[in-house]
Amino acid sequence: MDKLLYLSQINLFEEMPMDELEAIDHISEMQPMKKGNLILGPTKPNRALYLLKKGNVRLYRSSEDGKQLTVDLLGDGNVFGETSTFSLNDDQTYAEALTDVYLCVIGKDEFTVLMEQYPKLAIKFIEILSARLKETYEMSESLALRNVRYRILSLLLKLSEKFGRRSKEWQTIDVKVTHHDIASMIGSTRETVSATMAQLKKDGFIKKSPLTFKINADKTTEFLQQY
Repeated sequence: MDKLLYLSQINLFEEMPMDELEAIDHISEMQPMKKGNLILGPTKPNRALYLLKKGNVRLYRSSEDGKQLTVDLLGDGNVFGETSTFSLNDDQTYAEALTDVYLCVIGKDEFTVLMEQYPKLAIKFIEILSARLKETYEMSESLALRNVRYRILSLLLKLSEKFGRRSKEWQTIDVKVTHHDIASMIGSTRETVSATMAQLKKDGFIKKSPLTFKINADKTTEFLQQY
């Protein structure tokens, strides 16, 4: 596919005119990466902004005993990495390709110049940062005030909105997520998550297939609104 067409389909650039896309074309690199490859991390620093055109990426941190703690799961159109002014993750965060991915990579200094030249791009980027901060705040509030059942359902609903396919009231989560991933993202243990997920299945909130989860989005939304 033509590189300019790829750029136009990335959320951050979707409303930009062709002349501005051409400017981005000159300073960006399209980079395919295979499933399982490490994109960045403490042992593989890369001072750049990554725009995920296609595929899924897992952001995680590694504890002192070697356990991987999932921070976030990203899909098409998401942004990660850093610029000279902003950072969307810290130096201890790893980014791993969960599937084959296609990335648009822009050097942090080049992106800062772009934002100075194109104010609308800067505004769109700030909107992305604001949405990420809001999501982090909501997760922190959930960890502090809500029980595990609420936290699991809230997370699965958000994942279904990011990666889901709707069929009547059921939403399929089209990304691989384990009980360990869920536990690390909601501040619980794998054993507690497994027990709670089993109960949620009995109560009709979720269905489990070998590779995916399905969540009853309507029932879950109604439950979460009670709090």
